[in-house]
Amino acid sequence: MSDYTPLTALTVTRKNIENCAFSQWYPLFKGHTTRSRILKPVPQEFIDYLKQDGIKLPEDKEDNSFYTAGISNNDDNEYSDWEEENEDGDAESANPNSENATKAVDPMIHFKEFHEQLKDTIKELGPVTPKLNWSAPKDSTWIVPNNSMKCNEVNEIYLLLNASNYIMHDLEYAFDECEPEVENTTQPETELILREWFDINPALEFRVFVRNGMIVGASQRDLNYYDYLEALSDTFKDLIDEFVEDVVLPKFPDTSFVLDIYIPRPFNKVYLIDINPFARKTDSLMFSWNELITEKESAADEGEEDDYELRLIKENNTGRFACKEHSEHHVPRDVVDASLDPNAIRELAQKWKELLTQQEQESSEEEEED
Repeated sequence: MSDYTPLTALTVTRKNIENCAFSQWYPLFKGHTTRSRILKPVPQEFIDYLKQDGIKLPEDKEDNSFYTAGISNNDDNEYSDWEEENEDGDAESANPNSENATKAVDPMIHFKEFHEQLKDTIKELGPVTPKLNWSAPKDSTWIVPNNSMKCNEVNEIYLLLNASNYIMHDLEYAFDECEPEVENTTQPETELILREWFDINPALEFRVFVRNGMIVGASQRDLNYYDYLEALSDTFKDLIDEFVEDVVLPKFPDTSFVLDIYIPRPFNKVYLIDINPFARKTDSLMFSWNELITEKESAADEGEEDDYELRLIKENNTGRFACKEHSEHHVPRDVVDASLDPNAIRELAQKWKELLTQQEQESSEEEEED
């Protein structure tokens, strides 16, 4: 007997990935998801901006943004001493918004119209959450004070997108696991999606795995224990069955895919959050990919009923609480801790802006000496 389980092959094509792009499935299921705006074409300058090292926010004089506002001289923060040293003529340069300050290149000058389009969309939809073709920047929520993807202003969109490894995946590695194809190897057009924000109870999010037109498993998305979920398991499965069979399968071009859904109280409607490829790059959560690939075949061989398991956390998972979701993509611990406190992240942002200004001054002085 073998001491290990061989890895079952799972192939995915470029077409499978492209079918899961937001702009491909959103028109099919508009009535089952939140209002969204698909912004394209995305200027190449904006894509270059997302790929560059570091984060530079546009300085929009018409937008009173906390993230680019000047830092006032006061006695309440530890940086005031540095500000006082600049009172003899250098105080203006300490303020990144002063006319005489040495400024980094403002990225907005390269995509001003696109910047205005983002602002207009926020005015139309209210708070939004951003994503590219496939991925949302869930791994970078530590960088904004509310620790979520809720964006009340355009600079929060820039911060989330710039700090996210998931967004870089969309730009550089979306087709890495695909079978080699001779035709249709052009890179699809990058799209930025702004979705109307609504507050989700993470306990009621589920991931549903569909293979060859059949549900092979479903999993709780948030891997924490919620004592009331198990009693509702049959209700959830009935809603999932109906949604997949009556809504998704008749319209979606593939028969294998992974759904992210939300079932809020009073548990009578399913909301579609996202559609992902049935591929190992998609997190299988409480399942292994081998289970998902072989489960139906095993059940058929043993003559079992055509059913699937909805996996839920059955007890408090203390190990889960010991780490923060997506923490493998995060920054040093002190920054993560600061992100849990709005006052601390505000202080961190102020220090960040001061350090940037100081670096710009030093760079300018070095250029003058040369």
